[in-house]
Amino acid sequence: MKYWNELDETIFFSKIFSHPIEIGKINLFSLQIENDQSAVSLGFDIPEFPENLPEKWKNKGFNTCRVGLTCLNISDLQIKNIPAREVLFAKITKTENFFLFQAIAKNSLIEFKAKYISLCDPTVYINGLEDDRF
Repeated sequence: MKYWNELDETIFFSKIFSHPIEIGKINLFSLQIENDQSAVSLGFDIPEFPENLPEKWKNKGFNTCRVGLTCLNISDLQIKNIPAREVLFAKITKTENFFLFQAIAKNSLIEFKAKYISLCDPTVYINGLEDDRF
């Protein structure tokens, strides 16, 4: 897959961005593993910022976009070092039977297979210059 917009549940995401947003750099905010549901949820910032803001987001000084993934029926989960203050490069490969998610940095790796991956609705917030990792 090349674009976040190709995933399920991207209607709002596609409305606020005027063009497809390429899967790539992410700044991981949260990682949750749900053993009882075989699910992984990730929350992360992307370097792109939406052009078509809803009225309630306009003129508030927001400068960062956070999205997330909900991934179900997980297998082959690997986590190498929690990436603290490290930008990861995300990649999603779709096969006939599953999605392969990879987020890789110099010292970190998050990788798994999932039967289903959907994009969580984006939010925006004010990110201080000292927190900007892109």
